[in-house]
Amino acid sequence: MRVGADELSGARIERRDARLEAFRADWPKRVSWADVRVADPEAFRSAAQGARLGLLAVPATLLASSLTIEFPIAIPLPSWLDWGRALCMMAAMLVAIGCWIWAGALLSMPADARRGLAVQRFAERRGLRYTRFGARPERIGIVFAEGHRAADGASRSARRSEPSPEPLYDTQFTLASTDVHRRSGVPEMRIGVATYVGGKSDPKGPRPAFRYLSLRLPRRLPHLLIDSRRNGSLRRFLPGSQRISLEGDFDRSFTAYAPRGYERDALELLTPDVMACLIDHGGRWDVEVVDDLLIVASSRHRAWWDRAESTALLRFAELVGDELGHQAESYSDPRSSRPRSRVAEAGRRLRLRSAAWATVGCALFLAAWLGLPPLVEYLFGGN
Repeated sequence: MRVGADELSGARIERRDARLEAFRADWPKRVSWADVRVADPEAFRSAAQGARLGLLAVPATLLASSLTIEFPIAIPLPSWLDWGRALCMMAAMLVAIGCWIWAGALLSMPADARRGLAVQRFAERRGLRYTRFGARPERIGIVFAEGHRAADGASRSARRSEPSPEPLYDTQFTLASTDVHRRSGVPEMRIGVATYVGGKSDPKGPRPAFRYLSLRLPRRLPHLLIDSRRNGSLRRFLPGSQRISLEGDFDRSFTAYAPRGYERDALELLTPDVMACLIDHGGRWDVEVVDDLLIVASSRHRAWWDRAESTALLRFAELVGDELGHQAESYSDPRSSRPRSRVAEAGRRLRLRSAAWATVGCALFLAAWLGLPPLVEYLFGGN
């Protein structure tokens, strides 16, 4: 007897939910402080140091407040030292701020150790590798703040000679597959919490911190971006001319982008199954396909989201990895000199929104703000 499409869909959803629940059942329900003390006794010693720094921060804060706003008491200085009041205020404030920052960091170490122990136990049950501080993710795509590629117009030999840009994100609480990419040695799948560590002159990422999934695909694909409408974090980087419309209710939850001329390619890769999986699991996720990587970013990176988000990303890697991987294996780019293995230059990266107009607008506003008062006085001022 032939099974109907609705029955198959229902069975698929049932299996999917059962698999996800199995992942979540493997996540430790509770990690005791006694277990943390055995696993990382140094964390509690650091917390004790943090408590002592907190005790030092209190009088430093009171001193800075008294010198600045005379609360809770006014501190008179001798006349010969009154000239140095501003210097004393600044020194007290710096000491207070430094003590609070260090105290907070040290006091959080037992909680971080407890969080890491939970992730480690889950990794052991699922046959994954866990690292507290993982390898820094490659600086690629919009999610990991690649920025404008300086080598876009360069020759192939010139691009090969250029060093890879320094990564701008650190990774913590990383889960990784035991399979590694044969050329790069990087795990085929990795889930972790990324934190921005770039400088003032470096390209800025969409978020200072986020949870991410990176999954290696069988071959390089055109640059695609799926931005969740629930956060609106990525669309500001891209001009609207690259926006594409996908079928069904997908456009209500996500905004998709593809390079100009690659709209049909995007529809070929983003099958209904891929879109349905995104709607079911990742309504708040941003998804990027860049080169041979699938990158998923979630703003839920705090410890209380570890169980829900990490397991959902792991399940998503299974579902979409199979579907998108199958589409990638059969994909061909007729614009490329090697259609079965490469993507033409026009499809390798989405065009980013230019900052020139914003710069011009700021300059005009500043000029108007500085020049308007003298102009008004000249036109309407009396002689």
